Amino acid sequence: MNRLIIVVGPHGVGKTRLTNYLRDHLESCNLYRLSGQPEKGMDGLTKSIDMYEALFTYLEQMKDVSVTLLFDSFFMTEEAMCEIQEKAYSFHEAYQTFSERLNLMPYDIYYFNLYLKDISLYQQRLSTRTHHKYFPISSHHSITLQTIYQRISDELKEQKHINVFDIPMDDFHEAYQKIDKILEIERDF
Repeated sequence: MNRLIIVVGPHGVGKTRLTNYLRDHLESCNLYRLSGQPEKGMDGLTKSIDMYEALFTYLEQMKDVSVTLLFDSFFMTEEAMCEIQEKAYSFHEAYQTFSERLNLMPYDIYYFNLYLKDISLYQQRLSTRTHHKYFPISSHHSITLQTIYQRISDELKEQKHINVFDIPMDDFHEAYQKIDKILEIERDF
């Protein structure tokens, strides 16, 4: 069975760095970096649902292709953005539906929720980041998002076919060692 790997976490946690690492160390790995759609008004709900419906259709079509699909963010991020009121609509009903649908996908599913034990590291890591025009990036937002992502992670642990892992990213080397074990990545240290 093919693998579907989903990586989520707040800005500054190390998500881009990790997904680049995984793409480079997993055989036949396709990396998809998702940012969602920019519409924040009520039209955004329809556009977001349509976008994720299309992605699920794509996943269904790719089930027999021998590649690992690696998603840097997925529909969970839309839920998190709505919860911090960056969008004018609720995505919760769609999020629930997509969670159940994900659970039924014919993949070996790994969900990595990245977080920092030492939340003061967000300030340090974000100080050198280029900020998005469409979303304010700050340590405050990242800390709030970390709490929301943890709740989402806890909910997904109830799904029978999704392997959920909460990975602290304070020390990249330690985090990568844990993930290497989970995904059976062999490399020299």
